[in-house]
Amino acid sequence: MSFREPTDHVGYLIGDVSRMLRTVYDRRVEPLGLTRAQWRVLARISRIEGCTQTELAAELEIEKPTLGKLIERLEEKVWVTRRADNKDARTKRVFLTKRAAPVLDEMFSLADEVLNAAIAGLTRTEANQLNTALLQVKSNLSELLSSENGEK
Repeated sequence: MSFREPTDHVGYLIGDVSRMLRTVYDRRVEPLGLTRAQWRVLARISRIEGCTQTELAAELEIEKPTLGKLIERLEEKVWVTRRADNKDARTKRVFLTKRAAPVLDEMFSLADEVLNAAIAGLTRTEANQLNTALLQVKSNLSELLSSENGEK
């Protein structure tokens, strides 16, 4: 006999919703010439601009060589640039270029459209409650990760 959790279990639902949001968004940003990996890199750089490649790879949970190739493609499009760190010339920091601004604006606009479509039918109160609940889940998981890594 095999044990199966129901597909409406919150763990499955969170995973399914996350996957579906990414898939819908992928389709929307494809005309911009962006792959999922590329839009993830651009979005993360916009939040932690000036980070090192090592920090960015850790944030994205990808290997440094993989990130290096993604950054090269984004540099070819003149959306990002790498600069040597002021204190350590061996370390490269990643920055957005001015040409990235319209792409980011369109990315974030499309993200808003997808999210608004996803939460259609929820009242403002329900949407706020969902956001609050997810922030609490994220906080709980961050604490678990920190304690497992010996932090605190």
